[in-house]
Order: sequence, then C-alpha cells, then structure tokens
Amino acid sequence: MDVSIIVPTYNEADNMRPLISGIYQHLSPTQTEFEIIIVDDASPDQTADVAEALSPDYPVRVIRRQGIRGLSAAVIEGINDAKATFCILMDADLSHPITQLSPMIEILNSGDVDLVIGSRHIKGGGSTDWPFSRKLISWVAGTLAIGLTRMSDPTSGFMGIKRSLFQSLSLNPIGWKIVLETVVKSQVPFKEIPIVFKDRIHGQSKLSIIQNPMVILSYIRHIIQLHIYLLQR
Repeated sequence: MDVSIIVPTYNEADNMRPLISGIYQHLSPTQTEFEIIIVDDASPDQTADVAEALSPDYPVRVIRRQGIRGLSAAVIEGINDAKATFCILMDADLSHPITQLSPMIEILNSGDVDLVIGSRHIKGGGSTDWPFSRKLISWVAGTLAIGLTRMSDPTSGFMGIKRSLFQSLSLNPIGWKIVLETVVKSQVPFKEIPIVFKDRIHGQSKLSIIQNPMVILSYIRHIIQLHIYLLQR
C-alpha cells in the first residue's frame, strides 16, 4: 500500500461523505493504492457510523476511540494502525485541499524528503472565507512558534510523513499541534507545498477560543515544552 490518509474526527458526520468520496475521486485515477482511516473520538453525532457505512464503496475504515481523547492522540493511534509506507494527516472539515494529496504523495515517493507540510504562507498558498479573528489567532500562534522551526506555517495540520519516521519519535503533544511537534523533534529536512485553506461549511470548529479558552493555554504550554526540549538536546 502506498499511503494511509489519517483523519481524526469529532462531530464531523456531515463532512464524511464529501471528504471520503472526494479523496477517492481524486486519487483513484492516479493508480495510488491508499486507505482512509477515520479516527473518531466517540462523536455523539454518529460520525463513526456514517463513515463506516461508506466502507462498501470506498477504502475507508474506522477506529472508534473511548476514554482519553484528543486530536494528537487520535493521530498517533491512526498512524500506528496504518498499513502504508507513508501517512498523510488532514482535517475532516474539508479545509485542506484534497487536490494537494497527489503532489504530497509524489514528493514522498521521490525519496528526496520523508516529511511534507502544507503551507498557507508560501507562494500559491493562502486562506479563503476566514474572518479577521481567525487570521489574528493564526498569526499570534505562528509568532509564538518563532525559534522552534523554519516552517513558514507552524500551525499547519496538513502533513505527509514516512510512517517509520513518525513511529521513531517520542511524541508528547499537548493540545492539537502534532505537526509542529513532529517537525521540531524529527529535525529532518522537509518540503512545503502551497495550500489554500478554506473555512468549514458543515459543523463547528473545535478550536474556538470563545467556546474553549483552554485551547490557547494548551498551545502555550506546548510551545514552552518544545522550547525546553530543544534546549535540552
């Protein structure tokens, strides 16, 4: 198998069909052998059931998580359960462009790098339909990460990585920025590709500071932890 696409979910039932069918329609003509792994944190809107119902028609399987939950832990579990040489992490809300899966896979298959990041902040990248408040939060989060990495978009959640590299890392992510931690701790060459980030159509963001002020506190704790990690290397 060429690639496992890892999608952590919580209350994303309305996005499952357009996401899964979109990935299938994009990758099937390329002859890429792939699987889609939905890692669901016991969503009360039955996200897992909706995704599982699509499995007769699409190469999708579902991991149902209970107990301790969270995006980063879901990603780790999904990648550990993956069958492919490479894994791609993407959001469930259709904010990450499905059309950039092929370029990401092509770079990974080339063997030039084992890590590829989708970036809004390089030529060709950007964001659409984002309110000023979201742009400000993203800018502040990126500013806090200065000194940790050369990534142009340190809050990116769109990543392709060689599975063996990911599994070799000792990860202890706080909050949701597992891509940033992966880049900081792997210290390997990486390549960025442009993405145009779109705001979700269905559902509600899990990262709203108004609804969940602990989000920014967790991010700050994570940034401090990573700075300490680099100092102790």
